[in-house]
Amino acid sequence: MPEAAGTAFPFRIDPRTGGVAWTTGFDKVREDLRILLLTRLGERPMLREYGTRVHSLVHEPADDVTADLLRRQAHEAVVRWERRIVVTRAHVGHDQGELRLALDYIHADQPVGGQLIVPLD
Repeated sequence: MPEAAGTAFPFRIDPRTGGVAWTTGFDKVREDLRILLLTRLGERPMLREYGTRVHSLVHEPADDVTADLLRRQAHEAVVRWERRIVVTRAHVGHDQGELRLALDYIHADQPVGGQLIVPLD
């Protein structure tokens, strides 16, 4: 896999250069995964199929059924749009009344793992 590189997320100015901040490597893959999970399905005008329905479940009961739906929707989006990683575990937890989706993953071409926790508010 060529090294991932692109504009940093969230968008910011690099104070050292005064230009747009860039991210590379594993950090860029992690940022792209976060963007995928936080994008609502249909939100991108030129790519309506990109994103997840995770946000549509935020006001559902915090039970096992909702947790299973969250895991499944996140997994389907990752399988379709983010082929640079493989999800090894998806867990939905509760922290002070807030749902959190935690994805454990490994990079598809290197034995390097990571975890991304996304608050669902």
